[in-house]
This record gives sequence, structure tokens and C-alpha cells, in this order.
Amino acid sequence: MLILSLLTGHFQQILLFTFLIFVHELGHFLTAFCLGWKVVAIRIYPYGGCSEFQQELNVCLWQEWLVLLMGPLAQLFVVFLLSFVMSPSEYSLCLHYSNWLLFFNLLPIYPLDGGKLLLLVNQHFFSFYSSYRFIFSLSYFLVFTALLSFFFFSFNLILFLSLFLLMIKLCQEIEQFPVYYQKFLFERYLNQFSFRKSKQIFSLYQMKRDTYHYFIRNGTIISEFEYLDRLFGN
Repeated sequence: MLILSLLTGHFQQILLFTFLIFVHELGHFLTAFCLGWKVVAIRIYPYGGCSEFQQELNVCLWQEWLVLLMGPLAQLFVVFLLSFVMSPSEYSLCLHYSNWLLFFNLLPIYPLDGGKLLLLVNQHFFSFYSSYRFIFSLSYFLVFTALLSFFFFSFNLILFLSLFLLMIKLCQEIEQFPVYYQKFLFERYLNQFSFRKSKQIFSLYQMKRDTYHYFIRNGTIISEFEYLDRLFGN
């Protein structure tokens, strides 16, 4: 952040952004802590923050909804409180940056909150694998298009750096996805999750969150545990 401030000269803006991002991530952290999640790290980037949790990928979807939504809500609440202690001009600037940060962070780009929210929506209807593949493809297209637009429209250094760093983070997430997917399957094998819904499927790629599966192979119905045991049992 200090290097970015020196490069751009936007000291006040960077400090204000850092504060708002910290409050935003604090909302995620406190909610996750109350739910019993283990927080590994909280990272602050120019475009937003990232809270890393050591938590099962098969955690209830409503818990992830709550953790995600409490970030923006905490930011809005603190900005509201600041209206009582800041001068009108200072608060106007604070509100402007808060709104911009909320808009940017709620874009449907992973791993921004907007991308994660869209991912959760997809996971209510589609499989774990296809939901991630969709959000990765959409995110890559949107970020690449946004970066390309800088060569045809007005150039903004802070926004360009934010998008560039976001692209790097997205590429890292895509690279790590095979690990996430294996972890998702291995958790289902090791733990006896109690899901209300069940569904018959033909492939591991069709497995959904919050759903127990029965696999159909050569006309035979196989339980999820038995099918995963053939994969991980040895």
C-alpha cells in the first residue's frame, strides 16, 4: 500500500481505502469467528481484501451466505457511524470511496465478494465443479475485457493496478481449483454429512453441495460413500 501511495501520490485515497477494506474484512472475520470457522489470514489488496479460512468446503451454504454478506453490511454500518464524527466534506469523500469500493467488490468476478455470491447462487442449482468452471470463465472474460479497454479509453493507474492484481489472484485460484475439487470429494468421503436432499447422478462432476448422491453405474445404484470409497479407499 505504501509503495502504491508513493507511485500514485494518492495518499489520502489509499489510506481511506485501506480503512474501508479493513472494516469490510473485519465483518467477514467476526461472522466467521462466531460460526466457529478458523481464520488463516486476512490479506489487504488495493482492490479489496481476502479472508482465508480453514473450513470445510461442504459447510452449509447459509453459513457462507452470512459470512459473505456481513462484509458489505459492516462497511455500510461503519460509514453510517462516521457521518456523525466527520465534517460534511470529509464524509462526502468517504461515502464516495465506500460506494466505489462496494460497487467494485460486488462485481461478478472471483474472488471478489460479487463473484463468490454468484458462485453460491450457482451452487444452489448446479454442481460444485460446473459452478466453479462457470465463475472462473466469466471472471477471466470480464477482467481481461476490462484490462483491454484501457487501451481504447481513458487510463486510470489505480484501477488498472487493481484489475491487474485481481487477474493474478484469479489465475492463482484457477490453478488451485484441482486441489479444491479433490478436497471437496475427500471431505465427502471422510465425513458423514447429513443432507436433506438426495439425487441420482452418473459422474463425480455432477456432485452438488448440500445434497447426498446415488451413482448409477451399468444399471446399478451405488451409494455416495461406496463410490468414493472405490476412489479413495486405498
